[in-house]
Parts: sequence; C-alpha cells; structure tokens
Amino acid sequence: MSGSRPARHRALGRLARLAGAAGLVGLGSLGPPSPARAEPPKPIVTLTSPAVWADIDAKAIKGRPARLAWSDDRSTLYLQTVEGDTPESLAFHHYLMHKGGTLAAIAEQPAWVAPYWKWKSAKSLAGDPQLTIEVDTQKKVLDNLNGTAANKAVYLTDSPIGITGQALTLARQSGGEQIVNRLLLKGHVIGEFLDQMIVPGYTFSWSPEELRLIAYRSQAGRLTIMDDEGRTESIDDTKDVLLPAWSDDGAAIAYLQQSRGRFSVRVVEVVGR
Repeated sequence: MSGSRPARHRALGRLARLAGAAGLVGLGSLGPPSPARAEPPKPIVTLTSPAVWADIDAKAIKGRPARLAWSDDRSTLYLQTVEGDTPESLAFHHYLMHKGGTLAAIAEQPAWVAPYWKWKSAKSLAGDPQLTIEVDTQKKVLDNLNGTAANKAVYLTDSPIGITGQALTLARQSGGEQIVNRLLLKGHVIGEFLDQMIVPGYTFSWSPEELRLIAYRSQAGRLTIMDDEGRTESIDDTKDVLLPAWSDDGAAIAYLQQSRGRFSVRVVEVVGR
C-alpha cells in the first residue's frame, strides 16, 4: 500500500494543475463557486455641483415665478412671473439673466421661449407612449383637525368645562374637501397640485429626445432625474426646487431654489451619461 502513495500524490498534483489552468477552485475546497460580486449600478447621468447664476430677492420681482427657459445658445435664462389669481386679473412680467449677472426686466417674452416651453413641458417625450405623463385626480375629505372648517377636533377643545355639546356637534362636521392633482410617470409622482390647476412644466422638464430622461421635483423637494426604465436619482444639495429646465443641447439643467424670501437660480451641467 505504501508504494502507491507517491503515484496518488502525482495524480492529485496533475489534477490541481489542470484545475488551476482552467480557473477552477482548488481541490481542497471543491464546491459551488462563490457568487460574483455585484457591480454598483451605473449612474443615470453625471452632473456637476450646482452653481448659482443669480440670487433674487422675492421683493425685487413682481408676482410669483411661472416659467424658466433657456435660450438656444445656452447663454441666457428667461424668467416669467405672474400676478393675480383669476384669468381676468393675471399680469405677466418678464426677466432675462446671464451667469453672474443681475436680473434685467424686459417688455415681453422672447420669441424662443414658446417653442422651448412646448417640448420641455409636453405630456410625453416626443409622443412616446412609454414616456407619457398620467394625471391622477383625487378628492379628499378633510377632518376637522386638518380641514378648513372653523372648529377643532373634540379633544383639542379649550372650553373650561371640557367637551361641550357644541364641540361634539362641530366634530361631526366635515373639514371641507381638497382636490389633489398628481402627475405620474413610471409610478413616480413628478408633480402635485393641491386645490390648484395643473401647470405643465412647473415641476418637471423633459430632456432632449436623444437622452430620454426627465428632471423633476421629488415629493421631498429635491431635483431628481428619471430614465426611461423608471430608475431615479436625487441630486445632492438641492431642496425646494421649482421650474427645472433642461437646456436644448442637453448639457445643463437650471432650476429655482426657494429659501427665506429669496430665489436662487442654479445650474448643474451634464458631464457624463
């Protein structure tokens, strides 16, 4: 028996060398191969950090921001504001800005704004049924704690004698109704309007057709990018985002960021895909 041991060792050595050459596990650890290490998901798009183009005191503009649009050569941003609450009382104001410059009032909207706004705020990306925004409208009955009725929930009564009959009666009343309009894409909320008409483009912007992306304000208020498969990425250092606007060449996204009575116009540039 002892004479066969060297031959056995030689045979095992040959098997080990063959296994090594084939990239297999060693003979001492035969078994199922270790699972391959998963690679991190590829970013949807690579962006620079936000750069401030302009810082605007809300008192220095008339009305509330309504449109933000790029010029064709990406040198200029247009801001539209609106005053009034009814169609009869609406008044529009127009401004232009350059990077690092001041906001300049102009008499009317430039000619390039309308065609830009048309594709930027469309219901679908170039008519693609797979990239079409759906509208979900719901009517919500509010309770007395969160509603508009002039009463409180019973347990919040401040009556010195505790819960009164009047409080119990008021508690049975509806707090009113609220209309919630949501814009949905790939199961994600890309816009929400409470007791307001939907304003196309206010919370989102399509990219140029070849990128097949959309930039939008998430429900947390952050600038977020979604691809045509429904994957999303939120952008760091963004909050209270309004009017995202993707440039016509796909190279930059502008948006308004609101904070303590001021608006900053910020731009992130696309450096990779």
